[in-house]
Amino acid sequence: MVICFKRNKRGWTSVIEVFVSILLIAGIMAVVINSNAVQKPKISEQIYKDQALILKIIQMDDDLRKEVLSKNFNMENEKIKNTIPDYLKCEAKICDFPEECNLEIIPTEAENKEIFVKSVLITATADEYKPKELKLWCWEKWN
Repeated sequence: MVICFKRNKRGWTSVIEVFVSILLIAGIMAVVINSNAVQKPKISEQIYKDQALILKIIQMDDDLRKEVLSKNFNMENEKIKNTIPDYLKCEAKICDFPEECNLEIIPTEAENKEIFVKSVLITATADEYKPKELKLWCWEKWN
């Protein structure tokens, strides 16, 4: 009878090892899935913060405001280029307010990517009142 018990002890050890292995693999999978799900909203929050900063710089700078109001604004402006993070590509469009403001053509590099849009209203300078909407479309360069 004692000999039978020793043989069964090896079987139970194998069952426990398999059970622990399955729990370990399931735990690792759960951590990986959760880290991917949590990471995406953080990226979008950061993109919206970066867009808000770019638009705030434009709002606060008199020269950039004049460029927007005269529709001579260019995203290649040094003040703006230095503000856009390396991981983002952005396009801007100026529209008369309250007209609809959309991109006519989505750049090919933005296809199949999430596009984040934020806009601001630039209404006047010290000399004139001509409200314009500046809309900023941004997406990740690498995805």
